[in-house]
Amino acid sequence: MLQVTINGQKHECREDQTILTVLRNNSIAVPTLCHDPRLTPIGGCRLCVVDVKGCPRPLAACTTQIADGMEIQTHTPELETLRRTLLGLLAREYPKEAIEEGRDNEFHRLIAAYELQDQVGACRRAELVDDSHPTIHVDMSQCIHCFRCVRICEEVAGQFVWKTWNRGDRTEIRPDGKNLLQSPCVSCGACVDTCPTGALSDRNAMSHAPPVREVRTVCPYCGTGCEMHVGSRNGKIVSVRPAMDALVNKGHLCVKGRYGYDFVDSADRITHPMIREGDQWKPVSWDEAINFVATRLTR
Repeated sequence: MLQVTINGQKHECREDQTILTVLRNNSIAVPTLCHDPRLTPIGGCRLCVVDVKGCPRPLAACTTQIADGMEIQTHTPELETLRRTLLGLLAREYPKEAIEEGRDNEFHRLIAAYELQDQVGACRRAELVDDSHPTIHVDMSQCIHCFRCVRICEEVAGQFVWKTWNRGDRTEIRPDGKNLLQSPCVSCGACVDTCPTGALSDRNAMSHAPPVREVRTVCPYCGTGCEMHVGSRNGKIVSVRPAMDALVNKGHLCVKGRYGYDFVDSADRITHPMIREGDQWKPVSWDEAINFVATRLTR
């Protein structure tokens, strides 16, 4: 184990960790926008910068490996000013309507935390809205070029749907197709799950209020055992998101697990066991159904 000093306090950590991992393991919060623990860190947004004694300039915590004896400062006035400046530059290009809609996401929380609401001044651009997809709503006027959607589609889903086009101030993120519906998208929702700004969102979530209760459970479709958090409101499922620490799916779901939950409230859903008698189905108890199946298998 290594020993480091963070904000004057001693902490132990493993040598294979980054500074950001150590900070989060010790409940020390620094802001991030381009980081997702499922992805290879790129240090793009620079919001997680920290001061390390002996280094001439701030370092990105997500890409800097921890070292024994490090002395780290996370919230000096200079670092907070730098973060506020970087967020302000992003806020100037972000549509004000998106903030006014009041939806919760990482970017909106940071804008509020650094009191930058008055610097949000762009307008939503209709030509950047794509409503073609049945489950995913696209509004790239809310994109801040964190590239998380591009990276998760490549590194986790392995689909390469989202692409980076052009360079510099002409950079655009678009699907590999005329629109998202006509792209190779498999509707896993990983890009929605990682997007910090609302540029990509679940269409179902836009028509429902946020869940008031979440239950961790296992996907009912196949035998893989993917774990997920099911959100409900007024007794109705309104959201599904993957469990990040699940050993099987490791923060990922397929289209069925993430979006295939309408059957729960279907009018013709079978809600009790039945046995076929001739051309008819007869409702029975669970004991009767299990005994029936066991007898047939034994025979």
